[in-house]
Amino acid sequence: MGVERTVATTTSRLALSGRVDRIDDRDGELVIVDYKTGRRQLTDDDARGSLALALYALAARRTLRRDCRRVELHHLPSGDIVAHDHTDASLQRQVTRAEATADDIVAATDTLEAGAHPDDVFPPAPSPNCGWCDFRRHCPEGQAASPNVEPWSGLGEE
Repeated sequence: MGVERTVATTTSRLALSGRVDRIDDRDGELVIVDYKTGRRQLTDDDARGSLALALYALAARRTLRRDCRRVELHHLPSGDIVAHDHTDASLQRQVTRAEATADDIVAATDTLEAGAHPDDVFPPAPSPNCGWCDFRRHCPEGQAASPNVEPWSGLGEE
């Protein structure tokens, strides 16, 4: 159906546009395919929880005027594919999440413009995932939160 296809949609509060790695036509329904090359193995939760993939599905539906519910992540280093089939309710939850993020961005921008220090507006949020972060070496909180993970160590041994 398309490779590197730009799709767009609007919500009641947002205008969204993005470029999808690949859109397949499978039995009359569109499928969003996103390629991943990262070190970490993917899970079904990654596909289910991906805000970008859900918004791509909505935008592909609007742009191409065809049903689109299935999203897939293709992990190129391992060949694994994880997927999720969205419902109207799950897509709406992702729209609500995107709109809440937009609200947070506007609030942060207003706070910075009012003179707040960036470190106060954007405090570190350390977690066990900090070991995978490319910025870990510059972040004392991230270094304290988890051990460093070597590149590609998330892939299983064969």
